[in-house]
Amino acid sequence: MRVIDKAPVARGGKLAWAAVVAVALALALAGWWSMHEPASGAAGTVAQADAPGDAANGASDERLASAPRAPRDATQGRLAMPNQDPDDLAAYFQPGDPEPTGAQVIEALQQAGIRTGLGAFNPPGTSPPLVGLAVPEDFALPPGYVRHHQVTDEGVAIEPILMFSPDFVLHDAQGRPIAMPADRVVPPALAPPGLPLRQIQIPPR
Repeated sequence: MRVIDKAPVARGGKLAWAAVVAVALALALAGWWSMHEPASGAAGTVAQADAPGDAANGASDERLASAPRAPRDATQGRLAMPNQDPDDLAAYFQPGDPEPTGAQVIEALQQAGIRTGLGAFNPPGTSPPLVGLAVPEDFALPPGYVRHHQVTDEGVAIEPILMFSPDFVLHDAQGRPIAMPADRVVPPALAPPGLPLRQIQIPPR
């Protein structure tokens, strides 16, 4: 039997193949590295570029925090007066104040120099109603006598009383002038003939 020897496989071919694979891997790794390196550098550049802005923002925030604040206006939170119209009660009493009494309203108007409307009246309680002789509505008054109408502080009408008119002077039988009462209220002794002598009653409060 004839034996034929096979040619031995050259070791150099295996080495060449390994070298090719190693070079391919190196190229792939180099390509991967080149693709990611600029991104890392850009990120670093962006971070460095942002750093001054961040520092500036931080400094600005610190300046705002340390800057003195303007004092708050003391009038803030308080309702402004609607107007300065002397005929408007809001010009004398601020919103939120207790409801003014009739006496306070009249006093405020008179202090402002207003003597018309409510300002023409005396504050309630300062001028009590006058008590005098009642005058029936159908009684004919002689010259010099007048009916005086009044109301209570609560606005209740009071029966009219008999008074002398401001410019009237009564004379006695001898023609001498009779002294008039200071409040001009007619006393029973000076009442005109035929008038029923009855005093009025002030309504209770």
